Amino acid sequence: MTPKAEGVKTRSLSGRAFIDFPVNRTEIHPDYRGNKRELAMIRATIDSVRNDADITVTSLSVKGYASPEGSWKNNERLAKGRTEALKDYVQELYHFPQGFIDTAYQPEDWDGLREYVESSDMVHKDEILAVIDSSLEPDTKDARLRRGFPKEYQFLLKDVYPALRHSDYTISYNIRTFSDTADIRRIMHTAPQKLSQDEFYLLASSYQQGSQEFNEVFEMAVRMYPSDATANLNAANTAMVRGDLAAASRYLDKTGGMPEAVYARGVLAAIGKDWAAAEKYFIQAEKIGIGKAVTALESIKPFLADRDK
Repeated sequence: MTPKAEGVKTRSLSGRAFIDFPVNRTEIHPDYRGNKRELAMIRATIDSVRNDADITVTSLSVKGYASPEGSWKNNERLAKGRTEALKDYVQELYHFPQGFIDTAYQPEDWDGLREYVESSDMVHKDEILAVIDSSLEPDTKDARLRRGFPKEYQFLLKDVYPALRHSDYTISYNIRTFSDTADIRRIMHTAPQKLSQDEFYLLASSYQQGSQEFNEVFEMAVRMYPSDATANLNAANTAMVRGDLAAASRYLDKTGGMPEAVYARGVLAAIGKDWAAAEKYFIQAEKIGIGKAVTALESIKPFLADRDK
């Protein structure tokens, strides 16, 4: 199946940095605690696309979070100030155009706290979740947790809250379009994440259908687009050609109810000699407009007749 052409190949890379700040301060000290490592990860993410000739970087967004202990007003100051400090640090390094870096902040990461507690086996887990999910003001929630669950609160403060002080960042970029199959072949073996589905399809079309090279392209395409229905349908078809029915079934499970996938399920059932299932799928495919399902139904009639004897 020919995939839908992608006009502009817009992609993004995201990360989470845990910058350490002195208590109640908002300025970044690159050599403070683990900051050298965290800042290096941010630079590596940006450099991985900024230094690529096939890529045009379009924007960078940063969102800072503080943890829920203390007052909301002070945490708002910290989250906002620390986010601005990280923005200034990156801007000084790269000299991006004005407005290139977009910032936001969340004074207290209650969602992150809830996610941890939900997955834990804490003794008073349900009661703590009830406080987190309540409509109380954030400062009241914090006080309720501190007074009502002192042992658990100290644990959260020491072992969980540090991870709730984080900066999430996303760098967005566009990848140039490739039209030469030699280029696409080279990119597939070196940086397949740069290719769109229609570029994979263009390369596959340059090979003999059913050849090892043809199958390899669609296998790579589905690795790059594991949730896409078209990529999974094409991978299922190539799997059937090479006789890997288990793989074909796994791929077809991700194709939803698209008409071509219904027909392909009929083909898979027929290859496996499940004539009743094949008939059901071919009838369904015919009803939703797959013309070749009529021929497929005719081809399995002798087997259905033998089954009914």
